Amino acid sequence: MGYWRMVLRRAVQETVNDTKLDTWAGAMLVLAGPVLVSGVLWLLLDYALPDSAEWARMVAAAVPLLTMPVALAMRLATVPAALHGAATERIAELEQQLADLESTRARTRATLMRLYSDAQPILDRGLEITPVDLAGFISEIEIWISATATWIAEHMGEAALSRFTDRSGWRSAHFPAALNPDHGRAISLLTLCRTNLRALIESEAWS
Repeated sequence: MGYWRMVLRRAVQETVNDTKLDTWAGAMLVLAGPVLVSGVLWLLLDYALPDSAEWARMVAAAVPLLTMPVALAMRLATVPAALHGAATERIAELEQQLADLESTRARTRATLMRLYSDAQPILDRGLEITPVDLAGFISEIEIWISATATWIAEHMGEAALSRFTDRSGWRSAHFPAALNPDHGRAISLLTLCRTNLRALIESEAWS
């Protein structure tokens, strides 16, 4: 019933709007106009038709009164189709939005996985470097962290960035193969950032 009340309300509104006037003027024209025209016809036909044609006079005078019902019936026939078309279009828009969202999530996940994979060679090299290569190794870690953080901030927002850069649980671990404390801290930081990045990949909350 609610749907058909909406259909009737819209049909009446569009019928009134067909007058190209404001609401009150349109309503008066639609409602009072046919009555006035019918009354004028009734009076004119009283002089033009013989008394034996009383039925013809009544039919002719009733024609203007049918204007509103006919127009309303025409609108009632077209409004459901229009509402269905609008609903179909809206559903299509929502489906497209969902498809775009899923596509964006897939691209985001693919990029995060690539960034995660990019860190593995750095970590592997870090386990077998010489003192001469230490500065370059630390610089490479900083570049990876900076590039990853920049991409996350631009494409996922501040919350995801905070998750990636979270160091609240960081403890600089001791690696037997570390050249010195700086080397150990660098490997520990890279491992922490990769762990945080994996959490972003595995959780839909950051999509």
